[in-house]
Amino acid sequence: MSERVSDFALIIGHIWRCTSCRDALLENPTSMWVGYKLSEAQRECLTNLSADDFHTMMHLAEVTGLTPREIDAAIDHPRARLRHLGSVKGELRSGLSW
Repeated sequence: MSERVSDFALIIGHIWRCTSCRDALLENPTSMWVGYKLSEAQRECLTNLSADDFHTMMHLAEVTGLTPREIDAAIDHPRARLRHLGSVKGELRSGLSW
């Protein structure tokens, strides 16, 4: 069974792996976090992310306030691996593939 991972960490874990969702989030973050339970500080963090924040996991951890262990758990979590951001369960957002 997967360990409990916050919605914020799931988003970070997914966009670490999926560059299509990362690009979409960097372009229009508010449309990509729909359906996730996030605090105002987490929304602000997502809004302030840039492509440069993804050069290393240590830097990503620093700017998000997550630990590298939390990010690793999120990257490997089934929900982060199996569903693109902005998609509805069971649907694949157009233009995205693994």
